[in-house]
Amino acid sequence: MKKSFWITLTFSLGYLVLALAALVRWGSTDPWLRVDFFSGGYLTLRFLGSIHSLLSSREVFDSKPVMREWWALESDHSAPPLVVFLMVGDLAVFLDYGHWRLVPALEQPLLQTLGLVLYLAVAIWQTWTDTYLARYFSQENRKAVPMDHGPYLYVRHPRYAAAIVAKAAVALALASVLGWVLAAAWTIVMLRKIAIEEAHLRNVFGTRYEDYSQRTAKVLPGIY
Repeated sequence: MKKSFWITLTFSLGYLVLALAALVRWGSTDPWLRVDFFSGGYLTLRFLGSIHSLLSSREVFDSKPVMREWWALESDHSAPPLVVFLMVGDLAVFLDYGHWRLVPALEQPLLQTLGLVLYLAVAIWQTWTDTYLARYFSQENRKAVPMDHGPYLYVRHPRYAAAIVAKAAVALALASVLGWVLAAAWTIVMLRKIAIEEAHLRNVFGTRYEDYSQRTAKVLPGIY
C-alpha cells in the first residue's frame, strides 16, 4: 500500500491520541474523569469513521492524480494548510472540556446527548458518502459527468455538509464555547471551499453541472 496511505492513517490516529491526551487530567486523583460518555462517545465514533474512510478509499492512494481528485486539491490548493490549522485549533475544545470549562453553563446533559446523537447521524452520512465515493473512484473508466446518485442526489457537497454539521455537533456534545467559535470558522472555510469547487465543476461540466445544481441544494436539503 502507498506511503501516503500510512501517512494519512498515522496523522488521523495521532490526532485522536492528542485529543485524548488533552482530555486527561494529568496528575489528578481522577485523571479519566472527563473521558466520559460524551467525549468518549465522540472519540469512538471519530475513530470508527476515520478507519472506515481510509480503508474504503485505500485504492485511491494508488494513484496520485486520483488522490488529488478525491481530496479536491485540483480546485483549491490553499485548503490543506487552513484545514490543518483549524484541526490544531480543535484540540482546544478538548482542553476546554477536560480542564478549562470556560462556560460551565453549557454543560447540559440533554443538549450534550443531542450533540452526540447528531454526530452519530453525521457519521452514518459520512460513511455512506465515503462508500459511494470509493465505489465511484475505483472504476477504471469513470464517466465524466457530475455525480448525482447516492448522497449526491440530495446535496451537491455531502462531505462538506457533514463537516459543517459535525462541528456544531461537537460543540454541543463537549459543551464548549470554543467549539462554537471553531464551528463558525470551519463553516466559513467550508463555504469558501464549496464556492471554489463549484466554479471548478461548472468549468469542467458546463451546463450539465448547472442543470444538476438547479435540482439539488448545496449543503442542506431544502434550506441551502
